[in-house]
Amino acid sequence: MSTSAAEPTHPRFDVAVIGGGLAGLCFARQLRRELPGHSVVVVDLLERPLPEAAFKVGEATVEMGAHYLAGVLGLGSYLERRHIMKYGLRYFFERGDGPFARRTEMGLTEPPVFNSYLIDRGRLENDLREMNQSDGVALLEGTMVEDVVVGTGDEDHRVVWHKKGSGESGTIRSRWLVDATGRRRVLQRKLDLGLPEDSYCSASWFRVEGRVDVEDLVPTTDREWHLRVPTGLRWRAVVHLLGDGYWVWIIATSPEATSIGIVTDERIHPFSTYSTRERAMAWLAEHETELATNLKSYPVLDFRVMRNYSYTSKQVFSTDRWTCVGEAAVFADPFYAPGIDMIGVGNNITIEMIKRSDHGLLEERDVDRWNKWFINVNHVLKENIQLGYPFLGQTIPASAKLLWDFVAAWGYQAPQMLNSTYLDLDATGPIRAVTARFIFLQVRMQRLFADWAARGRGSCRYQFLDYFTLRYLLELRDRNLKPGKSITELVDDARANMTTIEELAQVLFLVAVADQFPQEKDRFPDPVWLDAWAVSMDPSRWELDGLFKPRTKPRDIGPMRADLFRGLGVMW
Repeated sequence: MSTSAAEPTHPRFDVAVIGGGLAGLCFARQLRRELPGHSVVVVDLLERPLPEAAFKVGEATVEMGAHYLAGVLGLGSYLERRHIMKYGLRYFFERGDGPFARRTEMGLTEPPVFNSYLIDRGRLENDLREMNQSDGVALLEGTMVEDVVVGTGDEDHRVVWHKKGSGESGTIRSRWLVDATGRRRVLQRKLDLGLPEDSYCSASWFRVEGRVDVEDLVPTTDREWHLRVPTGLRWRAVVHLLGDGYWVWIIATSPEATSIGIVTDERIHPFSTYSTRERAMAWLAEHETELATNLKSYPVLDFRVMRNYSYTSKQVFSTDRWTCVGEAAVFADPFYAPGIDMIGVGNNITIEMIKRSDHGLLEERDVDRWNKWFINVNHVLKENIQLGYPFLGQTIPASAKLLWDFVAAWGYQAPQMLNSTYLDLDATGPIRAVTARFIFLQVRMQRLFADWAARGRGSCRYQFLDYFTLRYLLELRDRNLKPGKSITELVDDARANMTTIEELAQVLFLVAVADQFPQEKDRFPDPVWLDAWAVSMDPSRWELDGLFKPRTKPRDIGPMRADLFRGLGVMW
């Protein structure tokens, strides 16, 4: 639970990592796997045994973060053995005044093909410390970082530390310094690099002892509802209860504990209404009555809050051989569980920087581009997620946005993340040439969803949608969630992805027309083919914007249209 025997108090390492949470421990493991000749120390205030279940907010991985843990770090069999296999994402819309079973539901009926996980952070971090120590990582546990002195040029960095309760102190020198101190952001504050994001979102969360199962919110006599998911494993999904301006998560972090979180747009649900344990329970009683009633029988293990949680930075990587990873760098929003994705990206870039530096190939130009790319990814993610908060409870536009965001993630982001194309931005020019138009379409579609929701409830309805019954989504998943592809393969995939994305934009627009402008349907005779970059919720602009004058060759969108119309309850 401390440093190795006879370790000096003023040692020098190739890499010093301050912060022994998930980002720092994952980085240390990755460094030892990819650069085993490099010495590394991790300095952290906490010491083992770290408490399980009630230690930190649980992490629900999505495919990209799961690939980083299982593929890059080699933790696949460990995660299957020690954590919970995730059953996809599940959403319940519009609470209304009726019973829970009447809420529209989107989720899977069968386990997904690609593994992802529900993780007990305390257990994972305990186990990673053991693995790292066995692999030669030096651990300074129970150790406070008093100061960091950032070296420039060829100077070493220095980490000044002391042991809590013992009076022991010392200084670590290192060639590289990695800040993994989470929201304390030691380097960000030291170098005045942190910046707030324009955000109004906050959260509170708590753990309860035992398994909270959303199936318990519906009487067993409602057989039709329960048989939608015949395995009865809704509890293994990341469950989202959605309402206008908020979402509530239910995540089984282990068989013995469940994480419950409230996340809101403060302009609609002020933080003060759920900022304490008592207020949070009262807030749930008002907005998620069935869940609040169910929770009365569960002992509460902890309670935490996170106010105005989004932030960014001027810089997270430096040619002076320091980097910020995990939440010590930037933070977008928890809605799509991007935390481990961004840990993986930041750690991958840091490892690449060390490799290039070892060979005298680390250039300012590359580091500048990584900074801009990484910070922009975080900003765009935050913007796209939080634009939807005001209408999360409006079933049809919110469902359409979710289905669009899935495609954007799998068709645009996943190939970059799973194949680490960002490590060589020059080589990815051919991919960017194919996908360049996506950015403009993304802006247009996000505006469409917001304007659609602003018009209020329309005519479309559905009760349940298994999103993997949508064939285009399965094809996109199978094509893109694969690592190890060549640039040529990725360019071919990008062309196919852009085809799907363009077609989806048109079909979701037709859903919006059916929902809000049924009187305009005659303007779209079959077979329909539109300019996806001209869609809007203003019929008076359709002709002027060139909606009916597409710039691409017509294709058959009939199968996708049939699937989505059936799934979202569209009458045409």
